[in-house]
Order: sequence, then C-alpha cells, then structure tokens
Amino acid sequence: MNSASSLCLLLLLTFFGFAVKHVEAAKNNEPRLSTAEQNLLAHAEKVHNLTWSEYYGNILNAYWGFIMLFGFGRLITLRLYPRKGSQPLYFVSKFRKHATLPATWGGKHIEPQRLGSVPVIVIPLRWQSIVVFFFIVLNISFIFVDMWTVPNNTIYYTDAIMRARNIGDRSAILGVTLFPIVFLFGGRNNILMFFTGWSFETFNVFHRWIGRIMFINFAVHGSAFTYYYRHRGEYVGESNFAYWKQNIFDIKYNFLGIVVSITLMGIILIQGCYVLRHHWYEWFLVLHIATVICFFALAWNHVKPKGYTEYFYTCVAIWCVDRLIRLGRILLAGPYSQATVTVRGDAVYVAVKPAVHFQPKPGQYAFLYVLRHNFWESHPFSIMETRDKHYIFVAKAHKGLTNKLHKSVTKQNGNDAVSVWIEGPYGDSYPIERYETVLLIAGGIGITAIMSYALDLKRRKTQQHVILYWMARSQDSLRWVQDQLEELAEGGLIDTHIYISRKTEEVNEKIQFEFESTPTGELPEKNQAVASHINYAQRPDIRSVIWNTVLNAQGSVAVVSCGPGSLADACRKAVVENVDKGTARVDCFEHAFSWA
Repeated sequence: MNSASSLCLLLLLTFFGFAVKHVEAAKNNEPRLSTAEQNLLAHAEKVHNLTWSEYYGNILNAYWGFIMLFGFGRLITLRLYPRKGSQPLYFVSKFRKHATLPATWGGKHIEPQRLGSVPVIVIPLRWQSIVVFFFIVLNISFIFVDMWTVPNNTIYYTDAIMRARNIGDRSAILGVTLFPIVFLFGGRNNILMFFTGWSFETFNVFHRWIGRIMFINFAVHGSAFTYYYRHRGEYVGESNFAYWKQNIFDIKYNFLGIVVSITLMGIILIQGCYVLRHHWYEWFLVLHIATVICFFALAWNHVKPKGYTEYFYTCVAIWCVDRLIRLGRILLAGPYSQATVTVRGDAVYVAVKPAVHFQPKPGQYAFLYVLRHNFWESHPFSIMETRDKHYIFVAKAHKGLTNKLHKSVTKQNGNDAVSVWIEGPYGDSYPIERYETVLLIAGGIGITAIMSYALDLKRRKTQQHVILYWMARSQDSLRWVQDQLEELAEGGLIDTHIYISRKTEEVNEKIQFEFESTPTGELPEKNQAVASHINYAQRPDIRSVIWNTVLNAQGSVAVVSCGPGSLADACRKAVVENVDKGTARVDCFEHAFSWA
C-alpha cells in the first residue's frame, strides 16, 4: 500500500471515529454541536446505513446458506441410515414426530386449505414453516435495527424524515440482495436440489415466501420515500396525489419505475394465489414470466445509478445457466425422439424410443414437449422404463396440453406417432432399498411414480418385504399400467392390492373385458395373477394399513406415496402417529408434483 492510500485510509478511519463519537454524544444529550458538524454526522449515518444495509441483506442470504447446510446433513444421514437392524434414537424419533415430519397444523400439507369451496392456500410442512418464520423475523428486524438520527441537521431537518430515508434505503437494499436467491430457488436446475436432496416443491415454497417478503420490502421502500420527498423540499404539505402527479415522469429519480415496479410486484403476488396457479397454470406461467421480466428491467433501471448491479447480473447468469442446462438435457436425450401415443381410457399412454438412452431412476420424472402442440410448452410426467428400454409416460387428460393430445390421438382412432423432446430426468430417487419393509401407496395416476419403484425392486429380485396399494376410481384405470401390472404379477415378489371404487359398464379389451366376462380360471395366467389382487367397490383404511405395517415390520419401514393431496396427507399423518412405535426407523416419502 503506497503512502497516498495509507493517508486516505487514515482519514477515513478518523472520519468514522469522529462520526460515531458525536452520534453517541447526540444520543446522550451532550453539548450541542455546530450545524456543520451535525450535517457531517447525518451524512456519516447515511453512508453507514447504506453499507450495513447490504451487509444485512447478505446475512439473509447467509441464512439460506445455513439452511442448505442443514439439508445437506439430512441428505447424508438419509444415505447412510437406516442400516438394516439399526435402532432409532429416542430423541431423534420425537424430534421427527413433532418438527420435521408433520404438517404445520391440522394434517393438511398437499391438500389446500379452503375458504368455503375455494382452495386458497397450501400450508407447508412444520419445518418449512419454522424456516420461513425465522427468515421473516430476520428480514423485518433488519429493516429497523442499527439506525441513528441526528437532531438539528439541515440535511433532513427532522428525525422522522431522516428515519424515513434510512428505512427506505434499508428496505430497498434488502429486497435487491434477495434477487439472486429467489431466481435460484425458482429454477428447474437449481443445484441446491442436488446438494440437499430436497424436491422442487420444497424450494418452490421458499421461492414464493421470499417473493412475498421482497414485495413487503419494496412496498416499505416506496412508502418511506413518498414520506421523505413530501416532507423535504418544495412539496411539503401537499397531498400524495399532487406529489406523485408532479413527479411521476421525473427522469432523474425514475419515479415511474418505482410505481410500476411495485405495481408489477403486487400483480406477481396476486398471480401466485393457489386458485389461479392451479386452475390456469399455462396462463399463470406465461403472465408470471412476462411480469417478472418487466419488473426486473424497471427495477434494474431504477437501481443502476446507485450501484448494486452485481445482484442483477447474478440473476441473469442464473437464468441463462438454467436455460442452457435445459437445452443440454434435451440434446442429451436426443432432440428428435419418436413416441407412439395411444388412448387408454381418460389418459394417453406415451411410449418413447429415445434417440439417446439415459437411465432414469425410480421416482424420477421428465418434462415432455410434444412438438405438434405448442413446442415451447412442457409438462412433468413420471418415467417408467420397460424391459426393452422404452420410456413410458402416462398423462391423464385435464386441461391444456394433455387434453389437446388426448383429443388429437382420439381422432386418429386412438393411436398416433408424434415427435417429442424429453428434458430430464429430474428429481431424487428415494433410497428405499435400505429398508426392510417398503410400503408403496398410490392413488389414481400416482401409480406411475409408484410403479417405477415396484418394477425396480422386482427386477433386482429384492429380498425386502414390499407391499403395494393402489386406489383407482374405475376399472378403466387399469389400462394406464396394464403391461406393468402383468410384469409385476410375475413371480409374486410384490404383495399387490388394487382397489377399484366403482366398476365400468363399458366393455374394454384385454384385461377389462377378461376381468368382467370370463371366469377367473379361464383367464390367461398373467391376467389371473393381476385379477386376484383386485378388490371392487371398496377402499382401504390407509391409517390402519400403515399402523399394521409398522407394528408387524421386522426392522425399518419406508412409506412412499403418490396421488391426490388428501391421500398424501393421510399417509404423512399416519406415519407421524407411528414414527416412534416401530422397532426401527420409519420414514415417509412423497411424490407430489405441485408445480402449480
């Protein structure tokens, strides 16, 4: 360091020492300083507040880093334990029972809370709520802590004006520093999913809550600066409307950017309501991306003269990397894979012979692009792999892409060939091979994820005790996984129970026709095995099933569920009730593709 730099550093340290000393003097009502000294202290406090606001913002990011370390520790534990024959520690079972496994309250986690008949919000798991709660407390605390006011200065005139300026700066900087983390948590290729083993749904919960806190920060920023500019200068005493009318197009301070940015942030917040996301997901996605881009550009333009652009560059980098990885996944899976699509009841059965083979793990999913129907649009589907290395996707016809595909194939006599892109695989595969007993529970189309686990265990000739329960509305649903059920019935390694709540009168081919019209003894051998596992016009008591499984298990138990929210919540609640009643560890794993 040269002498000039040393001198500058000495002067800077002297200046801040002087500032701190005299601010303390002002707090203690010591003899009044001159106006020039008071102004110098006020400026020193502004610099201090701007500097520490960024530090506090990065502490918020560090908080999420700490949570990720916790997730990494949980992933390591999950990969190492349970070891067969190991016994759970008492306090660990109690902690899991009351903190990490249950829903925040009541028992609903996947199933939304309703206002009358309208679904309004999905309640996170209890541990997720605890994480979000402390984040909110930290953020609100950081808006107001470590701020000084300097009386009798001629820069801000009053303590209230100075406090408004400090709060306005602090809340804005806190919001800006959260930009990268909210972009990262909202991406498909978030590297932290691999680091922690947490699902996209978990990060989506954090993504939404960070976004809500950012809105609060920016709303506080706008309100504080409205007060600040109205009470300092030529607009003192004027109404809010007169002030904004005069300054809305002020290029120097970009007030239009403030108003439109906060408005767009509010629109994004409204878009995030469960009922809108769930019922109009395609529209939500397009509008969400469009409003985020507009908000991001206006916010960047507003902040650029003041610095902090590194946070915006980081967001752009995160977004670009995510898109490049998506493109890379498509190319690695083969950009021109051919699929045979057949209609099976109210679903489409998509069999893909990939141009390039990859090895999906049980429980993983991929995004499917059907080039004939809006090639830019993709939806996640569970992957089942056949013995001849075809990938199977089963999509129940709802709205949007699945409905279009079902209608177009129906017009082609229920069978058609299409070109597709596969982006994947995504998601974690739960280590159920480490448990002595595996209970697989599926509801409706959730059988696709559960079936991948069942087939994998069967093909590996597992010695575990594996039980499969599948609840479906109609016999027609059997057609979704007809071939897989026949394979599963071979050898009898999987204890299978299928429950059909009602029969269909329609006479279908293959299994359906044979089940209804042919005596069991005359069925082909494979179909006899499948038919023997079917129970009509009834449903199992999931709570009793899990209780009996845990009570009678010789060792650790893994409960894996996929299906409607009510089923997943019932499984989780039953596991929570029995987590400390078994002879070894009991774990709950759920596949719930709550992208909306």
